[in-house]
Amino acid sequence: MFLFFLVYEEVLDGEVSSLLDKLKPDRYIKWDKVTGEWKEKHMGTHIWPGEYNTVVAMLKEEEVEKLKGEVLRLRKKFPADELWGWTVILNEVI
Repeated sequence: MFLFFLVYEEVLDGEVSSLLDKLKPDRYIKWDKVTGEWKEKHMGTHIWPGEYNTVVAMLKEEEVEKLKGEVLRLRKKFPADELWGWTVILNEVI
């Protein structure tokens, strides 16, 4: 099992929601309106408007490859918007 952690600009929320509906992971958690410092410093303020959303999903290896492919497809489709994904091996669920 793997954890797939996805961070994206809130403007891509509809695209990511559609992606999750399409792939139907068994378990995931989504956080809206998180702040962070990236290339464009979206911090949700009047100086740095915009925020990020995040998703963390528990996936099987074959699901990770599908999600990675879809993330890469979205990055190509929306090159001006930030979308990042990380995978981590999940050793244990408590």
